[in-house]
Amino acid sequence: MFALLSLIPGLVSGLLNWLNKKTDADLEKWKAAVGGDVTLNVAELRYKVEVARMAAEMRKDDRDHWFTAWMVPTAFAIFIIHVAAVVFDSIPLLGHEVGSWQVAKLPGLYADMQYNIVMTICGVAGVSAIKKIFSR
Repeated sequence: MFALLSLIPGLVSGLLNWLNKKTDADLEKWKAAVGGDVTLNVAELRYKVEVARMAAEMRKDDRDHWFTAWMVPTAFAIFIIHVAAVVFDSIPLLGHEVGSWQVAKLPGLYADMQYNIVMTICGVAGVSAIKKIFSR
């Protein structure tokens, strides 16, 4: 009986050593997995930053070009002239017959853009609507 009891500390010690080694191996696997995730995340963030930098550079080049520098002011002017035509065609002023100019409504997307631009100029909508339109 005494001989069996003297074996228990050795068995317990062996079991604890085995559990420690297993835990260390699991910890190393986990560290490797986390390290891989971190590496992928860093690479993805660098890629996104590079894409954003390239897009900003392209927008800057468009703003600096002589032709595209006038595109936004021209769009404002066209929409404001259209709104003015609609408004003045709706006013019976100095013998003008309402609707005689027959100003057509803009189609879909352009009507939305015109609405956003006019509301922004009137101070009702935020500037973010205009930035969203012309940043594409």
